[in-house]
Amino acid sequence: MVQKKRSVITGVAAVVAAGVLAGGLFLVAERGADDPTIGGGSGPSTSASTDGTVTITRTGPDMPGSTALARCDGSSQAAVAQYETEALGRVTLQCGTAAQGYEHIRVRHTADWQDVVTGHGARDWDDAMLTAVQTALEDPRAGFPVDAGDGKVCFAAPVRFDDGSRPDDDPYVKVIVSATTDRVITAYPTRTDDC
Repeated sequence: MVQKKRSVITGVAAVVAAGVLAGGLFLVAERGADDPTIGGGSGPSTSASTDGTVTITRTGPDMPGSTALARCDGSSQAAVAQYETEALGRVTLQCGTAAQGYEHIRVRHTADWQDVVTGHGARDWDDAMLTAVQTALEDPRAGFPVDAGDGKVCFAAPVRFDDGSRPDDDPYVKVIVSATTDRVITAYPTRTDDC
C-alpha cells in the first residue's frame, strides 16, 4: 500500500513538475532570468510562507534546544524534529550518524549554515537549518519534491531573512529525504534551486 501510494505521488509530482516548468518558462520570460523569486511572510521564530520561501527570523529561541540534543547522547535513532509532509507523510530528522540526520548536517554543513546567518542577527546555524528544513518539507515551493534517485526525494526552497534580505552567497536550501525510511538525510544551503 505504501509503495503504491509513493508511485502515485511520483506520477502526480511529474505532472505537477511539467506544469511548473511551463509556468516557470513564462515567468522567466516575463521577469528576466536573474530576478529572484522571493516572497512570503514571517512569524515568531519560524515561518511557513505560502510560496515555499524559507524566512529566517533574526532572533528567537535556540533550536533544537538542549532537551532535543540531550536525547542524541543516548541514541542516534532519537528524533530531533518531526514534520508532516504531503508527499511522504511524517518525516523525521533523527540525531543520526556521520551519514545522515542532525549529526551528518552538524559535521558536514555547520560552516555552510554559519555563512548563511553571519551578519543577520543572533540565530545559531541550527536555527537557520531547522527553519529551512521545516519550510521546505511542510510548505515546499511549487514543483517540489522531486525524485533525487536512489530512493531519495529532494525538496528545495529560496531563503531570506525576516527583513526581506537574502543571504549573500547561498539563497537556496536543499533537503534530501530517504523515501524508504522517511528520514532527513541532509540539508544544506546552495546557490542553485535544482536537485
